[in-house]
Amino acid sequence: MPTWFTQMRARPVAATLLFVGMGFSTAAPAEDLLEVYQISLDNDATYQAAKFQYSASTEAMPQARAGLLPDVAFSAEHIQTHQDIVSSDNIYYANADARFPTDDLTLSLTQPLFRYDAWIGYKQSKVAVAQAKTQLSVALQQLIVDVADSYFAVLAAQDQLEYARVEKTAVEKQLEFAKGRTRTGLARVTDLYDAQARFSASESREIKAENALDDAYQALRVHTKQYITDLSPVQDQMPLTTPDPAEPEQWIKAALEENLTLLEKQQSLELATQEVKRQKAGHMPTLDFLASRNRRDTEGSLLGGGSDVQTTDFLLRFKLPIYEGGSVNSKTRQAANEREQSREEMEAARREVVRATRAAYLGVLSGIKNVQALKQAIIAQEKTIEVKTAGLRAGMNTMLEVLDAQRDLYFARTDFSKARYDYLLSTLRLKQSTGSLSVADLEEINRLMK
Repeated sequence: MPTWFTQMRARPVAATLLFVGMGFSTAAPAEDLLEVYQISLDNDATYQAAKFQYSASTEAMPQARAGLLPDVAFSAEHIQTHQDIVSSDNIYYANADARFPTDDLTLSLTQPLFRYDAWIGYKQSKVAVAQAKTQLSVALQQLIVDVADSYFAVLAAQDQLEYARVEKTAVEKQLEFAKGRTRTGLARVTDLYDAQARFSASESREIKAENALDDAYQALRVHTKQYITDLSPVQDQMPLTTPDPAEPEQWIKAALEENLTLLEKQQSLELATQEVKRQKAGHMPTLDFLASRNRRDTEGSLLGGGSDVQTTDFLLRFKLPIYEGGSVNSKTRQAANEREQSREEMEAARREVVRATRAAYLGVLSGIKNVQALKQAIIAQEKTIEVKTAGLRAGMNTMLEVLDAQRDLYFARTDFSKARYDYLLSTLRLKQSTGSLSVADLEEINRLMK
């Protein structure tokens, strides 16, 4: 990784902001982000499958190396022979019958001396193991992002439910106020209808928020295998930091050099290129050395005697393929097409990395602006409600205007909550795009927990 990138530090974009309190407080200690990640590390089925896949892939190297090493075999045969001369021109053995056993023992050794396809296969196995390691790293980084995403989704759903209940309570008060004014003739009946309609809408939002929270719990359980409903919220004060370096091109450059998904595609291309060479090796000669020692013990024969014979053979076997039905050429063409497929997939991955890195970078910047803007929007909307509520009592504002202001405050709070979590996720995705995402990044965010 370039030196400038390894020395990147986040710098404050502005003074620390004071946020609206979010989440639920409980007496029992809640699980924080790092604790949930540690639980997921042992229980997430997708990541566990990736670990087994890696372990299985590491066996490619010893299997490929076996094609270069000696093959030693021992065989034993016991033969029971029954010979009966039916007819013979030899007058001495015109009629004969013999029964005897034979034991045949053979120890053989085959050592490949030149097998180009096996050598290419061994080189491929090294790349395959490296690729498996990369894939495991990709899975680990994805687990970090997925756990954080699910964790923040729960917090956002909790916030949304809390805001929905706050809005419902506020609208209910306005409804009671409208009922009282209608009974005394101080308000129009349309105010009562407006308040009743908004109360029903707030009830609907509360139900949707409850269902969304339940689904968020279920989504988190996919990673943890257990229900975790008590999570540490993000603290009220949270610094917002811009990416360092500040130029997106530098992040893109780092991503093109270190992005793990792109590295995995490059390794796939290398494997495909080696496969073309391996298939072409089907035209090349092979040379093997063979040695065998055989002992054949026969306890009888038609001639009336047995034998015990030991034989030792040494052999150099040279084979030059001339024509194999066109299969070598066909497999070579197939491998060449698959190589080009891998090349195009790598190019597609490269373009996606550029897009995703730029999007993550801009996501951090826009996240900062959204959080700052929505915080101001909440403050302004709260003041608007105060003014319009007072105006309603003074007859200067309508009930509908007050209800609209309360609804707008609910949406502003909901958007503000989501913007905070989106900002944190964008910082993780930016690190992921450059291949530098690690548990240390989770620990940094975890320090923001209450």
